[in-house]
Amino acid sequence: MSHFNVYDEENTLLMIPGPVPVHPRVLRALSRPIYGHRTSEFRALLEEIEKMLKPLFGTKGPVFMLTGSGTAGMDAAIRTFVKPGDKVLSLVAGKFSERFAEIARTAGGKVVEVNVEWGRAIKPEIVEKALREHPDTKVVTMTHNETSTGVLQPASEIAKVVKEHGAILVVDGITSVGGDYVKMDEWGLDVVVAGSQKCLGIPPGLAFVAVREELIDYIERNEESFAYYTDLKRYWEIWKKSKDLPFTGGISLFYALYESLKIIHEEGIENRIQRHRLMAKMTRAGFTALGLELFAEKGYESNTLTAVKYPPSISDKDFRAKMRAHGILVAGGQAHLKGKIFRVAHMNLTAEREVLTVLAIAELVLKELGFPVKSSGVTAAMNVYLREKGRAR
Repeated sequence: MSHFNVYDEENTLLMIPGPVPVHPRVLRALSRPIYGHRTSEFRALLEEIEKMLKPLFGTKGPVFMLTGSGTAGMDAAIRTFVKPGDKVLSLVAGKFSERFAEIARTAGGKVVEVNVEWGRAIKPEIVEKALREHPDTKVVTMTHNETSTGVLQPASEIAKVVKEHGAILVVDGITSVGGDYVKMDEWGLDVVVAGSQKCLGIPPGLAFVAVREELIDYIERNEESFAYYTDLKRYWEIWKKSKDLPFTGGISLFYALYESLKIIHEEGIENRIQRHRLMAKMTRAGFTALGLELFAEKGYESNTLTAVKYPPSISDKDFRAKMRAHGILVAGGQAHLKGKIFRVAHMNLTAEREVLTVLAIAELVLKELGFPVKSSGVTAAMNVYLREKGRAR
């Protein structure tokens, strides 16, 4: 008997680490009529958006807004703070921290990579040792929440070390801003990059670069630019003058962002972070109960996505194809982790309904593939939920 697949792109549950499903209110905002990008109305919208973004970054400094992917934001941060010949210490523990090193090289930086095994945390003592060996380091790059491995790096501890050595810390916060704690001013994170299609809950196309107030003087004194579109000095000069953008912005995406930020603040930032953390605990408990091993180092697991190791008997191709056939899209591994792990996101709108559904279908698929499931992942996740909510029996 043939199986008719009732799921298509419109009703598949999207559980990859970006792009994420967006709220119906955000979809409606995207359909608003376009108005002029040099009008007072659009400038007022941009100003309000920036005010709403600042608490998510934990900063009083400006948040620069670019039309482009998160990588455009990474490029802007590097092109603004790295000049040819500057030494850059890149903390590499995954695909996206590796990308920072690649961007720094294209900017002419003398890159020194501090490589940590993928799936492991970058300990502060490792950074301390590297900075002692390279005292002329100008910029340190890191990824806060490594999307490729499901590891949440200890950004606040690393920032203390970097500050002691007088370097600028540039952080990729693309899958942490809006879903976990990011406290730029309190922790001493100098520059933090984010993207629109992750925890901020809108389609891809906007990038954000938040800069601590103490570094604005550096931007203003920057007389030598090695970028055009991604030179933050261009953005700052027009922003401080008229709260505008130097280039045409993605108007519909800004409509969507404003609506999504309203939703975020209606929920409350603390409530939102705690929801993400609860969903992460449920997901980890569920897959562990099924008999699978988590990829991230214990104690450093991401709260916006979970990476899970495949057992030897299960192939990535079969597992993800069957998940898709049952209406759920999860992500595979990247680079040398292809075929070795799968990744499940729990960001933006994800709540207990989505987590329990993913775990139930994952258990079904594992059984279809002949894996001896250890125990119920759904029950384990529900127990976490009930315990956290104070209703455990």
